[in-house]
Amino acid sequence: MKQLSRILFAFIAFLSFVCTSCTDNAEERIEVAKIVEMRDAKDLMNDLFLACDGDVESLARILQCTPSSIDRIRNGKSEPTLQFEEKIKSISVFYYQNDRKFSTLQSALDPEYGWYDSILNFPSHHPWVFWIVNIILILLLAFLTLFAIWPLLLEIFIFLIVWIASLICAPEAMQDKYIDTINPVIEQLI
Repeated sequence: MKQLSRILFAFIAFLSFVCTSCTDNAEERIEVAKIVEMRDAKDLMNDLFLACDGDVESLARILQCTPSSIDRIRNGKSEPTLQFEEKIKSISVFYYQNDRKFSTLQSALDPEYGWYDSILNFPSHHPWVFWIVNIILILLLAFLTLFAIWPLLLEIFIFLIVWIASLICAPEAMQDKYIDTINPVIEQLI
């Protein structure tokens, strides 16, 4: 009977923890959405541009536009259409709600995001799992020298092969038809 009450107490505590964490998360998501709605599309585009860290073609694939349109909107030479501004805001909300990780945004919305990108981004998407496994392997290496060296070598080999695959399978350069003109679906002149 005493064990049953402990199990019931633990279950109720766990359930209350899960419910409160969900409500905090929902409140945080609503707050992020309000902040994004108040910001200008140009500022949001600049944030996304900085987040992509030079991978403008990936950002263009996510936004379903061309790199030149991103550049013109970012620099204030044109303004996004209302429909495209809503797309920028919805993608910005997703970006901010996912800890401002562009790789998470890529994995969810970039059609060219490959299996090799998932493996290469695994350490940043799941740092606890990655480091716990590596620390255990290093500790095993310290105590069982011959046994633990093989998993570490295998891990290095896998990342090397995946890195080579990412170089070979990288998407081709995007064809930008709107370098000299604006795309009327995406942007409009000021």
